[in-house]
Order: sequence, then structure tokens, then C-alpha cells
Amino acid sequence: MTIGEALKHQRIRLGLTQDEMIQGIIHKSHYSKIERGIEGISAESLFKILFAHHIDVDSFLELIKNEYISENEKRAEELENKVRIAFNTSDKNEIENCLQEVLKLPGNKVFKYRIIVAIAAFRGQLDELSVGIKEDIIKEFTRHDTWLGDIDALRLFGNCMQVFTEKQLNNCISQILKQYSNNNASERMIERIAIICNNYLYYCYYYGYRNETNITKCLDYLEKLDCRSHYMFYRIAGFFFKYMFEGNKMKAKQIKDQLIMWGYGNRVISWKI
Repeated sequence: MTIGEALKHQRIRLGLTQDEMIQGIIHKSHYSKIERGIEGISAESLFKILFAHHIDVDSFLELIKNEYISENEKRAEELENKVRIAFNTSDKNEIENCLQEVLKLPGNKVFKYRIIVAIAAFRGQLDELSVGIKEDIIKEFTRHDTWLGDIDALRLFGNCMQVFTEKQLNNCISQILKQYSNNNASERMIERIAIICNNYLYYCYYYGYRNETNITKCLDYLEKLDCRSHYMFYRIAGFFFKYMFEGNKMKAKQIKDQLIMWGYGNRVISWKI
């Protein structure tokens, strides 16, 4: 969607007229042309309209992303989806094909690291990753002092936990949970932290990491997620790991079976009970 199309989409979703949408922020004739793609809108006016109607900025940007990102970024997203499907179907040939395509992409360093580590984990070859690759990933993750607020850095961390030492991993998790413990962030960031918590709990349980403080804080974070649909999987997954850590495998299996029944089978296939 263009910015104008996304504004129209949100306006119709909210049941507003154009006058109600703009609230005097810009002229109606100008806004009408924006929706039709004839004129552009300044960033200041756009954000004033979004904030006036409590429209989540991250969700809005997600609507318009494909219109404005580069072809290279679009290709990376396509490949990520192909890799995910190949993992879910255990299609080894497709995974290898995807890896070769990923390595051909210009740039996209963070994306490549994520895919390389994911495929190494799938092959059971994490120990064979070179020291150089591991050091490069950690260096990329920490190259900015602002990594705690960088969605790409957090995505890299969430997908590459296996290359961190246990001390590094627990230190990063502790900082993340301290920063985001009150869920006072955008929906996109809350979901990213939920993914990190789920991944951390997975590695703690299946790889033998044990930091009771961080485990408890991750479980608490997931349990306190509100009941919006896009958070529910992570919230329910938190209960699965809670029961696994408690040794209540019967309860954990019930949760896994329910998730499979609800169509999440491809996301819980690696949850061994």
C-alpha cells in the first residue's frame, strides 16, 4: 500500500469521514489528494493524524513497507519465508537451495547471519560454525550502544542465541528484561521481546542452560502479555515451558496438542516432550 492507501484503509477501519480523520490538521482537499496518490504528506502531518487516532505506528509502517523497501529487501523477505516453510516441512534440499540464494544477496549481513545459524542448528552443526562467524555475529549485535532499542539487533540476538556464551546470553537477557519488563513499548517491540523470551526458554530447557532468575522473568513477561491475538501464541508457549521446567509433562503435552489442533503444528514441531 502507498501512504495514501494505508491512510484510507485505516480511516475506513475506524469508520471515519475524511473531515473526522484529519481533525483540522491539514486541509480536506489536500488530504483527499493524498488518499488518491496525487499529493504527498509531510512526516509531521502524518504522525499527527496517526497519533490523533491512536493508530499504532509500527502497524502502519508494516502496511506500507512493501511499497517503499528495496527489491533486495523484498527478496530477503521472500527467502526468509521460503526458509521457514522448508524448516517446517524438513525439506533438506530446499533448505540448501535457500542457503545458496541467501549467500548471493548483496548486503543483508544481519539476515545472512540469522539464516546461517538457523540452518546450522537444523543440520545439528552448530559446533562447526567458525569462531570468526560467531565473533562477527556478536560484534554485529553489539556494534551500537543502542542495541536494546534496535529491532534488527534484537532479531539477530533472538535467532542466534546459540553462538553466545552462557554468560553473554544471560547478561543480554537480563538487560532486555530490565528495559522492557513493564511492556511499555510498541506492539512490534513487545512481540519481538516475547519471541526472545520464548527462544531463551527453549534453549534453557533443551540446551541445559540454567539461570533461574532470567527464566522466571521470561515466564512472567509472557504471562503478563495482554490477550491480543498476535500475542497469544507466545503467551501460551510460556505456559508450555513453565510446565516443562516444573516437570509436569502431561500439562505441557496438553498445551502442545492444543496448539497443533489450532494450526500451530509447524511452530511446535521441535518441542520434544
